[in-house]
Amino acid sequence: MNSLVDNVDGGALAAAWLELNRLVELRPITNEAEYDRTVTLMNHVLDIMGENEQHPLAGLLEFLALMVSIYDKEHYSIEEL
Repeated sequence: MNSLVDNVDGGALAAAWLELNRLVELRPITNEAEYDRTVTLMNHVLDIMGENEQHPLAGLLEFLALMVSIYDKEHYSIEEL
């Protein structure tokens, strides 16, 4: 098995996910409303972080930006000339 998952406490992981989901409902972006909500959350996280790239929320910001980027590429791609 993978040593990374061997050391994960499933109960603690479930509790952490439930709490995070209660706060921000992280899901893949499938429509404009979810896109707008995710961009709003991303901007709020940026406001909280300020200039601190080592902020504890940096990983969350990176994840949100990735989700927004994926949606952008699928729905707003600019055709190459």
